[in-house]
Amino acid sequence: MKIEGIVNDSEVLYTSDEIKVGISNIADTINEYFRDIKDCVTVLPVMKGAIPFAGYLIPQLSFNTIIEYIHVTRYHQNIGTKDCNWIYKPNKSAVKDKVILVMDDILDEGITLLNIKDELKLMGARSIVTAVLFDKKINIKKSTRADFVGLAVPNKYVYGFGLDFKDRGRNLPNLYSFNEK
Repeated sequence: MKIEGIVNDSEVLYTSDEIKVGISNIADTINEYFRDIKDCVTVLPVMKGAIPFAGYLIPQLSFNTIIEYIHVTRYHQNIGTKDCNWIYKPNKSAVKDKVILVMDDILDEGITLLNIKDELKLMGARSIVTAVLFDKKINIKKSTRADFVGLAVPNKYVYGFGLDFKDRGRNLPNLYSFNEK
């Protein structure tokens, strides 16, 4: 299935311009939060989905940063599982006693983000704050909440701007909702 056909069966939830405004709003809030910080903040985008988010947010951060990344997923063939699979995590020295900002593309149930926070605590992070570009409105209690949120999305299958549709579409500039038939 080509991504063009998927896009034709979808609706735009947010345009690229609307997403960029949401990211600028997050940047303003995070900059205010870290306004008086003396230390560097270690920024950890969650691969792969947070790549576009990180590309727009990081240049807007006005405090000293160290950029690393993490790669963790709980999805296998587009189906969520209970267990998180850590593909890459930084050395303990990059986290221990550090102020951490985790960036993720979307907060669904919060299972992955909670797992990330727990692992970073075990690695000795001094403090952890989280930013998600999209917060999915679901009808169950989430395992955790994000400290900074860009845009709310309905409880639908969404893709684009970092989120994939069966491994495709992460490069699309808009956020789409797939219209299931």
